[in-house]
Amino acid sequence: MIERQLICVTGIVQGVGFRPFVYQQAKLLQLLGSVRNDSDGVKIDIQGEKSAIQAFYHCLLDSPPSLSRIDNIARQTVDVDNTLSDFCILVSQEAKTASVSISPDQATCPDCLQDMKAEESRYFEYPFTNCTNCGPRYSIIEKLPYDRCHTSMKSFELCPSCDSAYTDPMDRRYHAQPISCPDCGPVVSLLTPTGDVQLVGQAAIEKAAQTIQQGGVVAMKGLGGFHIICDAKNNEAIQRIRQLKHRKLKPFAVMLADEDQAAQHVVGCDLEWQSLKSQAAPIVLMKKRQGSTLACSVAPAAPYMGVMLPYTPLHIVLFKMLSGMGATQALVMTSGNISGMPLATDSSQICSQFAQDIDAILDHNRPIVNPCDDSVVHVAGGKVRVLRPARGYAPVTQKITYQGKPILALGAQQKASVAYALPNQWMLSPYIGDISNLDTEQRYQETAQLFPKLYRQAPSLYLHDMHPGYYSTQYAQNHTPGPYVAVQHHYAHVLAVMAEHNINQQVLGFAFDGTGAGTDETIWGGETLVADAEEFERVGHLKPFRLIGGEKAIKDPARILFAMLLECFSFEQIRALNLPAFASWSAFHFSNLHQLWLSGKNSPYCTSMGRLFDAWASLLNLVEKVDYEGQCGLAIERAYMSGDKSQSLQLEEKLRFHWSDDATSVLDWTPALKQTLDCQRQLGAQWASQVSISLVLAVITAIEEMSDKFPHLPVVVSGGVFQNRCLVNDLFKRWENRQSLIYSGETIPVNDSGIAVGQLWHGLHVFK
Repeated sequence: MIERQLICVTGIVQGVGFRPFVYQQAKLLQLLGSVRNDSDGVKIDIQGEKSAIQAFYHCLLDSPPSLSRIDNIARQTVDVDNTLSDFCILVSQEAKTASVSISPDQATCPDCLQDMKAEESRYFEYPFTNCTNCGPRYSIIEKLPYDRCHTSMKSFELCPSCDSAYTDPMDRRYHAQPISCPDCGPVVSLLTPTGDVQLVGQAAIEKAAQTIQQGGVVAMKGLGGFHIICDAKNNEAIQRIRQLKHRKLKPFAVMLADEDQAAQHVVGCDLEWQSLKSQAAPIVLMKKRQGSTLACSVAPAAPYMGVMLPYTPLHIVLFKMLSGMGATQALVMTSGNISGMPLATDSSQICSQFAQDIDAILDHNRPIVNPCDDSVVHVAGGKVRVLRPARGYAPVTQKITYQGKPILALGAQQKASVAYALPNQWMLSPYIGDISNLDTEQRYQETAQLFPKLYRQAPSLYLHDMHPGYYSTQYAQNHTPGPYVAVQHHYAHVLAVMAEHNINQQVLGFAFDGTGAGTDETIWGGETLVADAEEFERVGHLKPFRLIGGEKAIKDPARILFAMLLECFSFEQIRALNLPAFASWSAFHFSNLHQLWLSGKNSPYCTSMGRLFDAWASLLNLVEKVDYEGQCGLAIERAYMSGDKSQSLQLEEKLRFHWSDDATSVLDWTPALKQTLDCQRQLGAQWASQVSISLVLAVITAIEEMSDKFPHLPVVVSGGVFQNRCLVNDLFKRWENRQSLIYSGETIPVNDSGIAVGQLWHGLHVFK
């Protein structure tokens, strides 16, 4: 029996080889009709034997292209068309609006890697090799649908060989929009630090490799932006980069030639190695291997090292040339920007930021339309968890049943990102950065405007954080037509996890982070909320303490420790303790900070679990001054990993937090702080490690005790504190013996990069 169906497939179905896949299956099953891209997805007109159409449909469901994601398949049976005589691929159609999902950029696939290795291939060592299974996507797109004329490749006219592959449905490069070869594609150039062209082509890459081998520092253009790179074994070169980027201690990411090279410097579990080798090719935080020959200055005083493998053809060619010179197979590869500035995407930005302070710029002429940094992941609680959503992962898109008008969520101030929803899906932008200057504000504006521009649908509602000083709040109020609605920061943290796991029921949420504006005009950060997608109630929080000097306390954790001690002891008693954290303080400084604490001037109360960890890191003499966000938490992790948990289990019985019996329970940390001081002599050299373990376990016990009060509710944990791998590992291990379910972020970060998704989840349910 002959039948004809119209099929609409939505999801990530453009730029991933979906049309040639459909074409090949239709030909195999002797079906007639056509397939085309449009702004909503892929439209298929299929006709033939009913059994063949059914087989075709099951093939769509069961074995679509590896990079695709099908969100929905809509089928409609229509009248048979007797004029059909073949199956073909039609030209894309552009509609007034769009809804197709955007694919993230992808690392080089195994087939293209083989092409680059084959001397007889026209792609041999070609630094821009790609196909429908790999290469740039998000970073080059200007409009939807995703066609070459809507990308930054539109100015590169295809040579006859590339045009033949591009138009052959049986070729894996059929409609691979960035397709090119040495005859028609982008060109690599080596520039001086002032931007003058020195060399082009392979000679440019070879000279860059020589510069690195000789201890130089090179800026290199990648998929979504520039990297600053040097030999990861050369301490002098690394220190140069630290000075250039104003980055004293924060760990650098390292790119290693292959898995074998990586195994010489880090150790990891199966999930970590799988993530490292995946096509998303993120930076994976893995434990340092003892005996690594990389310079200690790569990741000083940190328990982990961020490693990644070459993910573009240009990286692969560079490493091959380095290998041929007998040079290093490990490169520091950090984002191409001065700390606080947005990622550079053009060589002129590198020249203006770094002037004569680098040795060369390895550039190319494929424009970057949408900047995109490297993704960062780690494994915690038995799951791969994204800490920075970017290349390979973002835009993050997810199917929903929402049928309302578009909504734009504007996120927070740190680790900024935006989220956008339209019928049937929501999406999260790649990480933008901390909004701390005009350049980052401009990058933020461009990203906030991108999704409405691509989908040609203006938002009907804007959601933002409650903090009036956040640029995202000011953007909503001053740069949008409105209406706009504020969503409390910690509620949004909980909502982000709910959105990822599609949770609509009430949950018990623990939002532990640095700081965020509370509904009572105080600073929150250690919150327990009973929440659903529409509203929340604050049922618990950390006992408040002052941030002496406000923002200054975040950089100087001894101020936080001092404020917490003042909640327990007199000024004179604290002076008599002679703690190392205060060793550099003069009597005048002590007195001045005490007066600030007494008056409360520029010293607001907070309930921050993140700041509590900062205070303990200071008390244990792990961190003196904070050089980068999360440093104190990492120091606690490092101390935890060096300790003996069996000993700490005994200490845990004494080092405990205590919930009050009030309607809004207060988690009192003062007994634990006193006990930490009391056990110093008893533990001696093991004090820092054993207390760090006990601190983590005390937080977990507090979570358990509060959840016991709400046994019917699933538990959600979110906020930057839950980036602590030791905390999450122990928490999820402990939860294996409990009845309630527990959730945390996986593809959506628990840090502020996920805030926009939480805001959006609220908007989708309240403003339908």
